[in-house]
Amino acid sequence: MVAGQLLAAESATTPIPQPERQVLVRGNGAEPDSLDPAQMRSGFAAEAILTDLFEGLVSESGEGGITPAQALRWEQSDDGLVWRFFLRPGLRWSNGEPLGASDFVYAWRRLIDPATASASASLMLATGINNAAAIYGGALAPTDLGVEAESEQVLRVTLERPVPYLLHLLSQRAFVPLPGAVIGRFGRAWTQPAHMVSNGAYRLSAWIPNERIELIRNPHYWDPASGRIGQVNYLPLSSLNEERLGYEAGRIQMTHRVQPEYYQQILQAAPERLWRLPLFGTYLYSFNLQRPELARIEVRRALSLAIDREVLTQYVTGQGEQIAWSLLPPIPGYVAAAREEADLPRAERLRQAAALLKRAGIGPDHPLHLSLTYNHSELQKKMALAVAAMWKPLGVELALRDREWDAYQEAKDSGDFTIARSFAFGDYVEPSALLNLFRCGDPQNESGYCNPGYDALLDQASNTLDEAGRTRLYQEAERRLLADQPIIPIYHYHQMRLVDPALRGLPTQNLKGEVASKDLYFIKQ
Repeated sequence: MVAGQLLAAESATTPIPQPERQVLVRGNGAEPDSLDPAQMRSGFAAEAILTDLFEGLVSESGEGGITPAQALRWEQSDDGLVWRFFLRPGLRWSNGEPLGASDFVYAWRRLIDPATASASASLMLATGINNAAAIYGGALAPTDLGVEAESEQVLRVTLERPVPYLLHLLSQRAFVPLPGAVIGRFGRAWTQPAHMVSNGAYRLSAWIPNERIELIRNPHYWDPASGRIGQVNYLPLSSLNEERLGYEAGRIQMTHRVQPEYYQQILQAAPERLWRLPLFGTYLYSFNLQRPELARIEVRRALSLAIDREVLTQYVTGQGEQIAWSLLPPIPGYVAAAREEADLPRAERLRQAAALLKRAGIGPDHPLHLSLTYNHSELQKKMALAVAAMWKPLGVELALRDREWDAYQEAKDSGDFTIARSFAFGDYVEPSALLNLFRCGDPQNESGYCNPGYDALLDQASNTLDEAGRTRLYQEAERRLLADQPIIPIYHYHQMRLVDPALRGLPTQNLKGEVASKDLYFIKQ
């Protein structure tokens, strides 16, 4: 049992706040490229900071449920096509100016406007809001989006089709309101500390590039009882060792990650300093299906069978990750598609892999030459070397292509790879969030996979209001995806952090991995 469970078990007692500890220092992993919510990419460096700076109509709680945020309540029509959100009275921006429904209208139109080139525009498309797809495709103007301010207290949203998980989508940072007057005045510079106006529990007070981002409590936030921590500093430390040293010296109270080689040591010596929760994401290898050497399904299936996921998670990553034979990790209400190879002994998997490659004319005497592209990291290098060793006895010669992050992303985006270390994260906790990534032509579908039957199942699911029926369609779609093998799922992600033992309020069930600083506090020890 690690700290996520230990802290949850302790909730039966009433901790004593320690008000004199007003500053929380968090490792952030990297420097954000922007603090504009429309430019945020899920899982990237800006996400945690924006969770503190901005708030949408609803939020996802630490227990994984949807809770009122800027909206006090909401209602929907019987056909599920019209939603009305009633904002809390007296909402204000961090500069004290009134905040209303028109600020949401402005932000959402800006999000879907092709001129914004938002990395999160796909989230707006997933909502099914009226005319979103036509606007994004350039056929209509952003003002035609199905969202309007009936008054400054009431936001009306009209959908093209019912979307049962709409509230989970709207809890994402892409759907926060934005200060149109400020953006109009300062342009791209509106996110600088001297100009930024936000509506979350904290506001931006300083941004020293590659050193720290400093937030202080927003005095105009609607809930003055939250934000017991007065200041939050984010440190963009890409070095896990540097981050660990800062934690051990007491300069950091929550790390971004934990060094794999340090995990077992701290687990044995001080488990109360570890905090872990599963995430809605999967570590995988992606095949470039345009490469002729990977055209045969037998080859792709054999490469998947030959990877010893148990060895990788026990001895390479070494932090208790759950091995993956499916794309989707366990989530409430959904059981991932079963794979018969998951129950096979290691020797039988290897036997089947060798037979499949032999059928394709591949073996030690007729090797298959492939390359694996991965982002520069000691862990990714260890993973790549281990996989290369697992494939070599079967006649697969693997060249390793180590790339810095930007070059790695460019290689994946442009198709300049044969096999790539990759990942799939859901922007919202619902099967479609991951399954949609493999639709024909999806911008994030780096493999080039395209199966019209797969897309048709997802289309059918999106129009099925019955949850059980929708789940069956998702399962069939996932089975089809895995049978075509455009990817190799390896393990399901979780987040692991070192935390100050006096820190409380951490999430217990949130699969999105959001840790809102407003919920945290220190106790006396």
